[in-house]
Amino acid sequence: MGNASMFEGMECIVYLDSFIKVGEGVVDAYVDFRLDKDFALFCRIMNYQETTATYIKIKSLKTSKRLFQGCYYKLNLDILKEFNFSRNEDSLLIGGSIDVSNMSTPDGDKTELLQRHELLDPTELSMSYVPMGLPFSIYAHPEWELYVKDVGQANWNELRAGNKVEVVFDIGAEFHASAGEVGRIFNSRKSAIEQSKPILVLSHWDMDHIHCLKYLTDQDISNCFSKLICVDKLKSITSVEILEKFRKDLGPQNVFCLPLPARTNGIKMHQWKKCGDITFFQGEQSRNINYCGLVMFIRGVNASANLTGDAKLSQAENAYQEEMAAGITTSKHVLLAPHHGGDYGITSRRYCTPCNNVIISVGTGNTYGHPHRDMLSYLKSLGSVERTDKSGDIVKKL
Repeated sequence: MGNASMFEGMECIVYLDSFIKVGEGVVDAYVDFRLDKDFALFCRIMNYQETTATYIKIKSLKTSKRLFQGCYYKLNLDILKEFNFSRNEDSLLIGGSIDVSNMSTPDGDKTELLQRHELLDPTELSMSYVPMGLPFSIYAHPEWELYVKDVGQANWNELRAGNKVEVVFDIGAEFHASAGEVGRIFNSRKSAIEQSKPILVLSHWDMDHIHCLKYLTDQDISNCFSKLICVDKLKSITSVEILEKFRKDLGPQNVFCLPLPARTNGIKMHQWKKCGDITFFQGEQSRNINYCGLVMFIRGVNASANLTGDAKLSQAENAYQEEMAAGITTSKHVLLAPHHGGDYGITSRRYCTPCNNVIISVGTGNTYGHPHRDMLSYLKSLGSVERTDKSGDIVKKL
């Protein structure tokens, strides 16, 4: 009985967003809590006052198993309660950290800090709702302009017509950006967005694609955006909080949270809507949220463009093939490279031609090694490559 856990039967489930190897079998891990009840239990155990910054850094975590980014784990509360929690006042996202460098090296799952969990109910994070009709009127314009904003290791893109911002595709900032940095990024475009009230499209729920939304007030949301389009692949309470905020501020009739298509081969992209010059494609169901996001394809008078989020390049190719089969009339094409130029392996390193311009949204000296050497070499074989870490903001006429 002396070895029994004092937390027997209690599960505190977290989402492993990312981790960085800092030694042999040692990582710095960043987790968010799956549901409010998980965060509430953590706060009770750690004597932590709840805030809206629910991500936690677990510093110097020892592990004897392979961890998987984008998966759920059960926190070992017996181990965790022995360490102190330090608050972080500088981030909108990361509420604090726990230094567990003094923990023993695990010799099995029972002594791991991130453990296996019981079967989870997927409906607990399902919030799909698709209002009737199109997200906006059938729309065509004689001269689209693609604006790729330099936000470091993150994504922010705008589709503009004349002086008006029609669509914002992702609205990110770097994962570790301070509250002040996130505010400066958003405020640099706030006036233009308020004047236009564009549609906001989120390719998926990774923080480097949505971080700026943690900065927005209810008034900002209602003043700046007309509609939200996203996929029903919410991963933790941060993404749930943001979606619920948009539903409250814009009204549920203006929030399109799309259910995921059933899986076939994991490469096929499914057309959701064609709205004039713009076509939305969805990835299929997948454990990896990068693979089941949205891709937005634009047909301009002079060139087409493919905005890809963090999809595989082979998925982006499938969307391009669909548009080519439907009859693209322009010979020029712009690819916004997926995943900051990251590489999903040689089988995903393929893309349709012609492709005249490749844009990579990437941060200087990032810890991920993006753009990946092999992927960069392949992208250069497609056409001229421009990078935000080299050129800053990038604008292309379509």
